[in-house]
Amino acid sequence: MEGVENVEKPILFEKPRGVRDVLPPLAARKREIEKKIATVFRNWGYEEIVTPTFEYADTFLNGAFRDDEDNLFKFIERSGRTVVLRPDMTAPIARVVSSLMKERPLPIRLSYNASIFRQQGHVAGRDAEFTQAGVELMGDPSPDADAGVVALAATALEEAGVRGFRIAVGQVQFLQALFAEHVATDSVRAQLSAALADKDFVSYERLIAQEVEAEASRDVLLTVPRLRGGIDVLDQAAEITRSEQALAALENLRTIWQILVLYNVEEYAQLDLGLLLSQHYYTGAIFEGYAPNVGFPICSGGRYDELVGKFGRPMPATGFMIGIERVLDVLEKSFPKDPKERFLILYEEADRYPVIGFATFLRSKRFIITAQRVHDVAEAMKTATPDHVTLIPFKGGKLLESNKLLQAMYTDFCHMFSQ
Repeated sequence: MEGVENVEKPILFEKPRGVRDVLPPLAARKREIEKKIATVFRNWGYEEIVTPTFEYADTFLNGAFRDDEDNLFKFIERSGRTVVLRPDMTAPIARVVSSLMKERPLPIRLSYNASIFRQQGHVAGRDAEFTQAGVELMGDPSPDADAGVVALAATALEEAGVRGFRIAVGQVQFLQALFAEHVATDSVRAQLSAALADKDFVSYERLIAQEVEAEASRDVLLTVPRLRGGIDVLDQAAEITRSEQALAALENLRTIWQILVLYNVEEYAQLDLGLLLSQHYYTGAIFEGYAPNVGFPICSGGRYDELVGKFGRPMPATGFMIGIERVLDVLEKSFPKDPKERFLILYEEADRYPVIGFATFLRSKRFIITAQRVHDVAEAMKTATPDHVTLIPFKGGKLLESNKLLQAMYTDFCHMFSQ
């Protein structure tokens, strides 16, 4: 038709950009990871919370995603209000704590495991739907809370089976104070912060060269991305600033590090004073976790003392999330084979009664059993090629299989039901 653009129809089995199918046995591995992490959260005193998959847009545009509206999946409900698929869990939990849990005494410890949705455009390697497991600790302003969530993240990753990971710990207030000390305009400070959050160090250095006039200030700012390591980094950082806010932020990190030593997780941690995260609501100590040979962080979090107040109940808060699919990607090649043998019993209609009873009996003994009716057992044995499954032919009331364990189990089964 003239004037109508020729839009190619999608293939029926084609997926939208940024989503994935998780097939067996990987789907079961994903659930195992989620279960292990949830158990760690519970053992640390966190209670699980479930919030809606979609919320009113204001829940996120109120602060958490005010500059990232283009990344939201939005639609209009019948009343005319805009709703979005949740792009994170922190804002919904802040809403709940400020309303349904407003009588609960502080601090409040909540955990979650939820699907998250963000439009990624044409960015390669980014998921539009992904699973996050995380915690929120609300109502505790202490460095003990900051160190506690870092230690919890390390413990959860370790329990999930991730090896060789590192957690970088930084401080938003240190960078804010340092930029205020050496950069004249808010717009340039914002651009420098965005470059660090994107880990675009080329743009960071170019901005400094173009926008910062004083050579001494340029030297200080160029030092920031190199301030990484152990507790000695804090002494190096203290030498490049006179700002009381920056020095206080460094002392906050010193205390957090000392507490991480008490948790015995300092081997996983390093200080990174050039660390910033893409979310705009962080106000203090922040952190990000990395695994070997993975291009994206596997966990991130930090302090966000101003967000909950936007929902009417001001309080300090901190927390983190773990990207389940990213952990799955890290562990996929190292998963062991399922140690439990799987059995597929092939039977014909005449043997339905004993086979279903025997299969039920075996499952009660923790065997993994599938019973499949076929037209002809002998023919089915020739053509069946199941993955990682032992075929067990059953015909004429008998197991046609030399597996001694199953033969003994069938004898027990027959004896039990003959009495």
